[in-house]
Amino acid sequence: MDTAAAVENFSLTMNRQFNSPKKDVYTAWTNREALTNWFAPAKEFTTVIHKLELNIGGKYHIEMIEPSGTTHVIHGEYIALNPYDQIVFTWEWESEDEEVNSLVTIDLSENKGVTEMVLTHEKLTSQHSVDLHSEGWTGCLAQLDTFVN
Repeated sequence: MDTAAAVENFSLTMNRQFNSPKKDVYTAWTNREALTNWFAPAKEFTTVIHKLELNIGGKYHIEMIEPSGTTHVIHGEYIALNPYDQIVFTWEWESEDEEVNSLVTIDLSENKGVTEMVLTHEKLTSQHSVDLHSEGWTGCLAQLDTFVN
C-alpha cells in the first residue's frame, strides 16, 4: 500500500522600514564589517564572520556568541544576489542533528529615501522553529535598524 505524508511548509515573513536608501541596507547585509556590527539577536552578542563569499553559489559561515560564551553558528549558500533589490540564501544551523536547509529571501524597495524590506524565512520544520526564528530575526532587525539609521 502506498502512503504519503503531508509535510507542512512553515515560514515567517517580516516587513520593516528603514530611513536609509536601499543601497545602504543591501550593503549592511553583504559587507563583512557591517554584519559584525548588527547580525545577532541582541547587542550583547559578538558576531564573527568566518566566511562570506558574495557570489551565487558562494558560502557563508557566521558565529554569534552570547556573553555567557554559548555559540550559535549558521552557514549556507547564496542563491541570488541582485544588488540593492534582493538577496536569497540557504540557512542551516550547525548545531542541528539533521541537515535542514531553510531559505531566507530579503526583498528591498525604496520610496523617497525610505527602504521597505520584506524578509521571508521559509522551509522551517515546525511552528516552534518559526517562533524561535521570529524572535531571533526581530532582534537582528532592530540591530539593523540602529546600524543603518
